[in-house]
Amino acid sequence: MKKLIFVWGFFAFVSCSKKDAPQSVVTPPSIANPNTPTTPTTPVVDYSTKYTTSQNVVFKRTLLFDGIHPETLKIINTNGKLHLVTSLSNNEPAQFEFFRSFSIDTLSGALSENTSSLLGGYYEVGFPKSPFWYEDLNGDGIKDLFISDHGKEIQSQIVNNKYPGYLCRYFIGKADGTFSKSDIVDVTTVNRFYHNSAVGDINGDGKNDLVVQVFDEEEMMLYTNNGSGQTKFGNININNQTGSVLIADIDGDKQAEIISAPYIDRGNTPNTFVRKINISGGSYSSTKLSPVSPFGASYGCYKIIGMKNPKEPTKMNLFFLVEAGPGDQKIYRSRTDNSNILDDISKIQGTFNTGGTRDYVIADFNFDGFDDILFHVNYGQDLNSRIWLNKGDNTFENPTWEIDTKLKNIFIPILYNSTSGRVKFLYYEDGKTPTSKILDIYTKKK
Repeated sequence: MKKLIFVWGFFAFVSCSKKDAPQSVVTPPSIANPNTPTTPTTPVVDYSTKYTTSQNVVFKRTLLFDGIHPETLKIINTNGKLHLVTSLSNNEPAQFEFFRSFSIDTLSGALSENTSSLLGGYYEVGFPKSPFWYEDLNGDGIKDLFISDHGKEIQSQIVNNKYPGYLCRYFIGKADGTFSKSDIVDVTTVNRFYHNSAVGDINGDGKNDLVVQVFDEEEMMLYTNNGSGQTKFGNININNQTGSVLIADIDGDKQAEIISAPYIDRGNTPNTFVRKINISGGSYSSTKLSPVSPFGASYGCYKIIGMKNPKEPTKMNLFFLVEAGPGDQKIYRSRTDNSNILDDISKIQGTFNTGGTRDYVIADFNFDGFDDILFHVNYGQDLNSRIWLNKGDNTFENPTWEIDTKLKNIFIPILYNSTSGRVKFLYYEDGKTPTSKILDIYTKKK
């Protein structure tokens, strides 16, 4: 006979003899205990660096010089597409090159020149001096480009102990992502030895103002943003032999100041200092922030970097990049508790000591919440020696990223991915036939 038996929700036919022989039993499936912990699978992290194949850079106009100028390396993101705006300039030959722009293939690293369409044409450069600003300077909500330019330093062209100088360049950003050359009174129309510039909100109205440092009787030229462009406030001459400038709120009082740092003091009686300049109404005043000749008798400041201190976020450390001549450079850092004390950075951290720093990029390269620094330098340094990783107090260390140390030309960060912990760098190799490629590097703090 057969009996229909219901077992754990299943129907099963069981054959039995008339004498009710032992029955076959269907074993029910096991049910996992919902409280039993499961061991997660550890994700496999790929720490290796990826290199694309080198691509020949595509130019629309023949190059006059071989070397890209490391003080003009600006990445522009227009409508989701990346571009490099730069120049190939040289400080001595009488020839003049141009600002050039390139579209960037972020997968291969290929560069294709688009100067005419992006910048609106070819405009000559003398010898531009960073920072290369990419900020809204006319109040329309679209970022513009500005850079100072001191021109060539050719001895035979000196007149009355002055080089002929050159013009600053100003490109207005447009809604379609392109630019058009424009003017700011005096600085883009009158040749001078423009050496440095700074952008920031000096009068608290929420708009970016501009100060341009010049080695001439003007010393500093201040422009304020009227909402449709830059209007000249006036010259700021404090007889400080100013070599570099910064606009920043260095003491946390929510009022930005202009910082003036002197170049080499060649006077018989030293009389230069780091100074803070306050603007009030239509006048200005200055106060000393350092001892006399703050960098020594033979060094002058050519760049200032301001960084808020992570441990004291209302205060700022100032980093003074100083030089005594080609290849002879130092960096000093101000203290947050006493700005009169400037520490030689080589005495407080063990980072590589370069003699060829030209510009810098501030970003969180290892995704730990602190700003780091990449220095653009002259040819000859590998990437790890150019990076300062912040230890959380504005002292730094070099990374140990996996990177081919034979690569020693131009490294430009273009894409950051905090999820994967990787940064993509555009690598540009100078030469008669320049090449470019992508380096995809794991940089996240381990």
